[in-house]
Amino acid sequence: MRLPAWIERLLLFTGIVLLGTLVYALDASTVLADLRQVGVGVVLIVAQEVFAITANATAWRLTFPAGGRGVPFRSVLAARLAGDAVNYLTPTATVGGEFVRVRMLLPYLSASVGTASVAVARLSQTVGLIGFLGIGLWAVLPDMPLAPDVLRRLELGLLAFTLLVGIAVVVQRRGMFGAASRLAARLGIPLPESLHEGLTRLDGQIRHAYRDGASPFLLSAACFGVGWFGGVLENYVALWLLGLPASLEHAIAIEVISVAFDTLVFFVPLGLGTQEAGKVLAFSLLGLPPAKGLALGLLSRIRQLFWALVGLALLARRHLRPSDARESAERPGRST
Repeated sequence: MRLPAWIERLLLFTGIVLLGTLVYALDASTVLADLRQVGVGVVLIVAQEVFAITANATAWRLTFPAGGRGVPFRSVLAARLAGDAVNYLTPTATVGGEFVRVRMLLPYLSASVGTASVAVARLSQTVGLIGFLGIGLWAVLPDMPLAPDVLRRLELGLLAFTLLVGIAVVVQRRGMFGAASRLAARLGIPLPESLHEGLTRLDGQIRHAYRDGASPFLLSAACFGVGWFGGVLENYVALWLLGLPASLEHAIAIEVISVAFDTLVFFVPLGLGTQEAGKVLAFSLLGLPPAKGLALGLLSRIRQLFWALVGLALLARRHLRPSDARESAERPGRST
C-alpha cells in the first residue's frame, strides 16, 4: 500500500530538513570528527549485521510447511535480503519487499504458501519485537537515568501495542483475508470472484501454517527477537568505536528507545532524518553526547545501504538467471 506521491515527497522533504537541522544544531564538524574516529571500524558495524540477517532468515523459515526443510537456507537468506532491500529503498510502506520474497522462493513454494508464510512471519516478527521491547523496558530501562514519565509512557505504549498485535494474531488464525473480502461485499464494494477465492485459499494456507499449534509461531517469534538484539550488538560496537563506555545496558536502552521512535514514524521514506533523530533522542535521554548519537545514526544508515545493495544484487542475479525461470516452470507451486 503506497501513500499518494505528493505525501511521499512531502515526508521525504521533511526528513531531509530534519536531518539537516540535526547536523546543523549538533555541529557538522563534531559529527564528522566522530565518524573519522570510527574510521575503518565501520566495517565492524556492517559485518555484525550478519547475526541479525541469519536470525531473521531462520525465523521466517520456521513459518514454512515442515519447518522449511525443502527450501535451501541460502535461498531463504537471498530472498530475505532482497525483500529487505526493496522495503528499504522504495516507498511501499514495507509491503513491496514481501512480494519479492514470495517470487524468489517460487521454485520451492507455491505463491499461496509463500504469501501465507510472509503474512505469518510479519506477525511473528512483531511478537518478537514486543518481547525485545519488554525485556528492555522492564529489565534494563528502570536502571537508566530516564525521567519516570518517559518510562511510564513507553510502558503504556507497549501494552497498547501488545493488545493490538494479540488481536491481529487471533484474527489471522481465524481467517482475516476471507473475512475482509466478505465485509467488502457487504459494504457493496465489488471484488472479482477470483480475488475472493484467492484470499480464501490464503486463509487456508495460513491456518495450515498454524497446524502444529503455537510452537512454530513462538519459535519464529523467538528467533526474530534474537534478530532484534542485533541492533544491540551494533550499538555496543558503535559505543566502543566512538570512545564511549560500552555497556550492554546502554546498548539495549539505546535500541529500545530508537526502535520505539522508529515504529511511530515508520511511514517516512527511508526513515530519512527520523532514524538519526531516534538515536539522538536516545542518547539525549540517557545523558550521552547527542552528536555521537547522530554519528551512530549515520553509521547505521551506511550499514543499511550496504546490505540493501547486496539485496538488490541478489535480486538482479535471480531475475537474470534463465535457469531459475526454467526451474520454476518445471516445479510450479511446490509446497513441501
